[in-house]
Order: sequence, then C-alpha cells, then structure tokens
Amino acid sequence: MRKTKRNHKNIVAIIAMVVLLAFLVAGGTIAWLTRTSSLTNTFTVGSFTTPTTFPNDPTDQTDPEDVTAISIDGNLYEPSWDATEEHKLIPSASFAKDPYVGIGAGSEDGVVYVNVVNNFSEKVYFSLNQGWEPVLGHVVQGSLSGTYTSGLFKYVAGLTADADKDVWTTTPLFSSVVTDEAANTSDFTPAQGNNHEIVVSSFLHQAKDDQGNAIDSATIQAAAIAAFSN
Repeated sequence: MRKTKRNHKNIVAIIAMVVLLAFLVAGGTIAWLTRTSSLTNTFTVGSFTTPTTFPNDPTDQTDPEDVTAISIDGNLYEPSWDATEEHKLIPSASFAKDPYVGIGAGSEDGVVYVNVVNNFSEKVYFSLNQGWEPVLGHVVQGSLSGTYTSGLFKYVAGLTADADKDVWTTTPLFSSVVTDEAANTSDFTPAQGNNHEIVVSSFLHQAKDDQGNAIDSATIQAAAIAAFSN
C-alpha cells in the first residue's frame, strides 16, 4: 500500500514537470527580476556669435539686413567705409577704413588676428593703431617707415566675452589707407589676375581650453598663420 502511494506521488511530480516544460516550450513567460539604467548627456557648443550692435554705439541695433545701412559683416565692421562712394587711387590720397573685430553676447573668450591682402604696391599702405602688433615674418612693409601694406596682425589684449552684450576691439586695426606721394599708375595696377582691392579678414581662436586654462599663444598663432596660408 505504501509503495502505491509513493508511486502515485512520483507520477504526479513527473506530470507536473511535463506540464511546466510544455508551458515553457509553448512560449509562456516567467517573471524575473530585471533592471535597466541609462544616462543622457546634453552638450552645449562653444562658439563665436555675430555681434548685433556697433563698436562706436553699443545701443544701436540697426538691422544688418537693411541695405541702406553700413552693416556688420560677420565679426568685422568698418564704420567709416562707405561702399557707395568712389575710392579713387591717386598720389597722396587717404581713405577712411577702420576694421574692428567683435564677438556677440555669449561667445567664448577670443584671441583676435586680422589678415590683410593688398593687391597694390608698397606705396599703398596703412599704420597700425595702438593695441595691435605685426606677426613678424608674416607682414609686408610699406614704402613709408613704420607702415604696412599687408600681412597678419594680432590684437594684443584679446576679447573677453560677455554673456549679455557684444564685445569689440577698442581700436580698429588701422584708421585709413594712404597712397604715397611718389606713387604712380604702376603702383595702382594689381598683379595679373588680381582685382583692385584690399581684403581684410578676421580670425578668432578660443582663448581657453575646456579646463579654463589659457591656450599657448604659439599654438594659437600657428593656427592663425595656417588659416591664411596659400
């Protein structure tokens, strides 16, 4: 009699196992302890934004799209240059031209370089304003001592950004372009393939690394030189 009950229990256990296996094979689910985790990291992008106000009048927010206004071109602005006027090259002439460099509100702190390409001879030149210096070995002297015709120049102080307002160089690179009294027609004739123009270009480089440390000036200068190398 005891043997029969034991056999009966074994049969019941076997049937239970068969049912369980059949349930699993049929696609049944069993609740297991599980856990998932994730992190989403949102980044902001450092940049140099375009100023919307002018260096000589920070409150003036003239619409740059207004074609009747002398507008800001990117991070460069020349308040005294009027593109609607004729600028005729003759000996002993002087033309008001004053390139400022600026950064918009919320920009990174910046190191400023300006490159000048002059398609005329050394008798069309300019003098640097205070606060600017030539990058030695990368400038062309003008015919008058202490002047330049073209090359790469650095704004010594750099620009410390402001979260709420534009920041400009306190002085322009130069204030005027002058022609030598001894200049003649050949001095005003560009080399073949060039236009009758002087091209001013700005270069901005972040002043600090991600730890807030100043970036080596030689590294920044090398980048500026490379930016304008042909």
